[in-house]
Amino acid sequence: MEQQLRTGAVAIGILLTGIVPAAAFDCAKARLPIETAICADHAAKASDDAMEAAFETLRPALAGPQNQAALDDQRAWLKQRNTDCLRNKTPASCIADANRARIGILTAQPESGPGLERRPQPFFVRQAGSRAKVDVALQLYKFAEPASPGERLLNARTDETAAKTDFRKEEPEDRDWSREESWTIAYASPVFLSVWAASYDYSGGAHGSTGGRGIHIDLRRGRILTFADLFDAKAATEIERRCLKQIKAEKIERGAGDDDQTDLPKQVAEVVKDLGNWSIKEKAASVYFAHYAIASYAKGTYDCDLPMDVLNTLSKVPLPPR
Repeated sequence: MEQQLRTGAVAIGILLTGIVPAAAFDCAKARLPIETAICADHAAKASDDAMEAAFETLRPALAGPQNQAALDDQRAWLKQRNTDCLRNKTPASCIADANRARIGILTAQPESGPGLERRPQPFFVRQAGSRAKVDVALQLYKFAEPASPGERLLNARTDETAAKTDFRKEEPEDRDWSREESWTIAYASPVFLSVWAASYDYSGGAHGSTGGRGIHIDLRRGRILTFADLFDAKAATEIERRCLKQIKAEKIERGAGDDDQTDLPKQVAEVVKDLGNWSIKEKAASVYFAHYAIASYAKGTYDCDLPMDVLNTLSKVPLPPR
């Protein structure tokens, strides 16, 4: 596994059945609707060429299961991009945006922050679903040759995520079960890494379950940061107050009303004090309230947005760590 990572993070085939990146075809011969849309717009074509360049940079000598998993992931991504963008009112803009996001994944580009001393590599786990198997799509990150405690910790979390994934259904059935997880590097600096892990699970019930989890790593010491590492009790009270105010306002805006939910303050406090519910970026942080955290599934999820300048008046240490 480590050898596979050392030789490259992801291998992407140029020729995929019915799905061909723009750089692999001559625009003068474009025939498929997605090819025509790409070739008709400079930004879409440029982004597609950049995506292909990212593939070529990461491709060399990747072998074994990661090779096939990466190919499967790219094939699925291209198919979904083409379907979504051809339905979009502005296909070219959709394609350009999707390609830029994909480049970010393939190059492990952080959404904010000064960046890491060296970047991890995308790590894919794929399995096609069947009557007996769960459809699995994991897009994680891993350092090829971890050199610090924090890098080793990220790799351990990646391995744990893959190991805990159920690949087989409890019993064979026709409904498609799925397990999806996609990691985004929300913030990165030489001393701190914040990853947001968005997930979706369906295992045969009435509906699937979306979720999210923050992974906040002190790269020097190799430990997961907790709420208590950053805030004291007084700060917690102020953050809870702000989030409670936002959630009540959001309930009213959604038409849920400011109902008599007497346990709401306690529920908000429990979510706030778990840093795993936080996404941390350069200029702001967001606290994610998942399904059932403060309301029924039908009432959805909530977010509490906290500007970083406000958090820095409350935190024990400068945020985000640089």
